[in-house]
Amino acid sequence: MTHTTTHTTTRTPRARTAGRIPAAVASAPARSRAFGAALVGQARFWLYRNIIALKEWHEFRATEIIPLVAPVEGRVDYRAFTEVHPGMPIRGLYEPVTFPAEDHAGPRLRGIRLGRRVLDLLTVLAPPHTPPIPRDIDAFLSVVYPLGYRRAWPTAPAVPPELAQPGADVLAELAVRAPFGSYLRRSASGAGAGTYEIDLRWMTAYPARAGLARPGGLARFAVHDGHLGTVSVQQDGVPADLARAAVLAGLNEDLTTFRHNLSTHLTTLTSFALATTNELAARHPVRRLLHHCFHTVLIGNVEVAEFQIGRPRGFSSTVFSHDGSVLVAMADDHVGRYDFWDFEPDTQFARRGTTETPFAYPYRDNVLRLWAATAAYVEDYLSLYFAGDAAVAADPQLTCWIAELDRLLPQGVTRPDRPVSLRWLARLCATVIHVSTVEHDVLNNIVWNYSTLGWIVPTVVPLSGEDMDQRRAFDLVATIIGTWKPYNMLLTADIPKLALDPAAAAVMQRWIERLAEIQKDMTEAASDLSISRPGNLNVSISN
Repeated sequence: MTHTTTHTTTRTPRARTAGRIPAAVASAPARSRAFGAALVGQARFWLYRNIIALKEWHEFRATEIIPLVAPVEGRVDYRAFTEVHPGMPIRGLYEPVTFPAEDHAGPRLRGIRLGRRVLDLLTVLAPPHTPPIPRDIDAFLSVVYPLGYRRAWPTAPAVPPELAQPGADVLAELAVRAPFGSYLRRSASGAGAGTYEIDLRWMTAYPARAGLARPGGLARFAVHDGHLGTVSVQQDGVPADLARAAVLAGLNEDLTTFRHNLSTHLTTLTSFALATTNELAARHPVRRLLHHCFHTVLIGNVEVAEFQIGRPRGFSSTVFSHDGSVLVAMADDHVGRYDFWDFEPDTQFARRGTTETPFAYPYRDNVLRLWAATAAYVEDYLSLYFAGDAAVAADPQLTCWIAELDRLLPQGVTRPDRPVSLRWLARLCATVIHVSTVEHDVLNNIVWNYSTLGWIVPTVVPLSGEDMDQRRAFDLVATIIGTWKPYNMLLTADIPKLALDPAAAAVMQRWIERLAEIQKDMTEAASDLSISRPGNLNVSISN
């Protein structure tokens, strides 16, 4: 090592030479210490991964499937999210403090508390820094999918065929497929005819952790010979190659933290479960129609809050680019823009200008096919109990229910251009069922083969230019695999037993049979990992 001083010396050349240590000799101990530290880090990471994987395997084996049962009378108490989670005071959300009897909340609450303590201890065990992920799928799985996971769920993430092709246009492929297909929109006028885009520039207003690029940016696409292709990817002040990775990381974070955990779980389904439980009697026809969507949802969403977004050290702030305080501001921003009707498929594609496109859009086609079956089912069901708009308006329980939804949900559910009517009620209920089934399948299940593959769709983008680290890649898989535990499935949970009468049971049964027919038709597309299939739908989002 060479030292620079501000004073002169009178040492002889011999003395100066004798006082210096050759660089190779001086660096040997440092190299030895670095090597030892690397070995210790590898050992700690191995223990961290395998303890979590073995814990998950045990939980898979011990999971008890709670049968779907008819609702019973009884209110639930709740508080503002800011009161329950002062460390992550996100406004506009609510969390239950009591639960419906059918949730069997007591054992699960104890499990949540124990699991949180165990995870906090394991977090201390894990090394603060890990190497970049490998880009070979087998080497990657050796890092993120240890033996305990393989025994619990043998189907490890796989590279989708459309992304495995040499030179694949990853952004363009993701833009038209689940789980990221909902982000595509036609560009505003002036951007060029036939131009489409994914605009995540809202995320770039928020600082990322030290050493990471801000996720988000703008990707533009154009149509050539009936195919969508990427034209440009940009983020102000960021090189093109880094900007592309930043948009992909933004997609991953927006979908996982904001569209899935925040909007679907904690905003939409918690609010509907609270309002429906408290304002509609157990034998109200709308309560029976929607009841499967709330099966163990309230206790399940407490778990989502505790592990994902309700604590500064939750997965949302450790797997992705932003720390807890920044994440709170982003969540407030996102909740402020929340619109329930943006989850209605017809409205979603109309607002984005993608109801019809001059290129294949498998995400839209898949969603609309399943939506058509559910929308028709809900209209048939409600027609059994409501003769028309006047009957809906005359129902005092519905009036209280709608008022409570307007209070609990950001921006409510009523609109000047959408007056309360029988058709409005049908679209409202059908959208809740769609979010609980198809939307959640897209956000929770189909991501398995897309958002987990960190060298293709990263969770963070290091400014160094390296791929994301192994610890984050493993932690993302850890947050998803637990949701694959044995659970009630929509096609086999006996939805008709929730009906009030034989006529309603028959309508429910026809819906299940129609979905089963669609499932049968989809067997020929087995290689498409981005399709939502009825056979994979859960009765609710709480699995």
